[in-house]
Amino acid sequence: MGFKKYAAIALTLLIAASLSTLLPACAALTATNGTQNKELANAQPVAIYHAFNQPYAEVETFACALADQGYSHLQISPTQQSNPGPEWWKRYQPYDHSVISGLGNARELQQLTRTAHSCNLEVIADVVFNHMANLDGGEDFEDLSKYPNLSADDFHTDSNNIGIRPCGINYSDGNRESELNCWLGGLPDLRFTNNVKSLQKAHLQVLLDLGIDGFRFDAAKHIPPDVLSDYIDYINQQSGGNTWNYLEVISDHDTKGTDYSWIATVTDFVLYNSMKDAFSADGDLRSLPTQALEDSRSVTFGSNHDTVLSLNSAALNPYADVGDSYLATAYVLARQAGTPLVFSADHSSAPYLKTGVKFRQIIRQRQQQGLNTAENILRVLDSDVVLLMERGAEGFFVENKGTQPFDTSTLNLTLSNLDGCYRELRNGFTVAIEHRNGKKYVTRWGTWDRGGIDISGRDALYFVRAPFDQCLAD
Repeated sequence: MGFKKYAAIALTLLIAASLSTLLPACAALTATNGTQNKELANAQPVAIYHAFNQPYAEVETFACALADQGYSHLQISPTQQSNPGPEWWKRYQPYDHSVISGLGNARELQQLTRTAHSCNLEVIADVVFNHMANLDGGEDFEDLSKYPNLSADDFHTDSNNIGIRPCGINYSDGNRESELNCWLGGLPDLRFTNNVKSLQKAHLQVLLDLGIDGFRFDAAKHIPPDVLSDYIDYINQQSGGNTWNYLEVISDHDTKGTDYSWIATVTDFVLYNSMKDAFSADGDLRSLPTQALEDSRSVTFGSNHDTVLSLNSAALNPYADVGDSYLATAYVLARQAGTPLVFSADHSSAPYLKTGVKFRQIIRQRQQQGLNTAENILRVLDSDVVLLMERGAEGFFVENKGTQPFDTSTLNLTLSNLDGCYRELRNGFTVAIEHRNGKKYVTRWGTWDRGGIDISGRDALYFVRAPFDQCLAD
């Protein structure tokens, strides 16, 4: 969940009778969407591209390019009418869920899902259901009569002073009462009355009818688990189980991922925080693998809009050097577990991340063929800045977080599964790993004139197994 000053940005509800005029068109679209795409929607994503605050018509222009790069899903920012203004965080302050506007209208969203489905790309929508917009800019009072289809009874507020913020959130008091019943900064907190749940389910239904294939629930830890469970059940019922959903759960003293992971996949802030220690300037990559949620489907990331300091003055445990977060994302893409989420700005800034997505797609395909793709960090390099990971015999990953090139002419891989010829996906050069005198060595690194490893500073390389004659032909 993004934050403005104190904790801002988020979620909320609504969808009203005014949407009934849109439903016939939505239903017609549903009928035209390819069922071959929908039946794949509940499979764990290969990787998710986070189209952060990008207009839907703009995203449509490169959606199929994302599919070609190996992405299986793209995630769009919240669709509902929000607090007006250009600031990205206002997208997370809902005003009226019965109106789709801000980054595009319903027709533009419909066209995006059509185009995405045409190239087997699924679309995840971010939904904000915990709170409504802070319209007057104050922290302690909001006129609760401003929001269409809602009344004061639908909010947590001082019962004697309607519109007064009843309490603030304490993240370390040993219970979750304030997380569930108090306001995030000045954002009016919703009570999950029958009216609120009806409006929010109507919003979900409209998005399903427009072709949405899954949902991210913003600020999930501020929503009662039974409410979220009911929403996931509703989505599964209405979609026939053909959606992939996840919950944003930021771990803290009072809330753990396991409080919500029984409902749906959650965000892995445990992994993020432990990677931050390893990938920062004074960290040691030999500490990897590191702590993570015990859920192979958890959503993993090197950065997201809550952790980037340039977007958020209250960023959560941000990297001092954003380049370190790119390298953390590269590691996330190489791992066996998790569902990588790649932030749009990172995708554009670090060319090796596109390669990482393609690597993950290829390794997933080989895993489905029954080949050995198990993750294993190889302890053959005594370096705090260089990481070497194998994915069974089918590929390997090398990254150097240091500023200087790393070059060693001899590398003994006898105890690894790697054997044969491998091609680097971004640069196209080949590497050979061969048996010599009862051991295995890298005998070719780009050329037969040298073995070992040679990797530039601040770079990541992804290799996939290839026929050995490719090494001989180069």
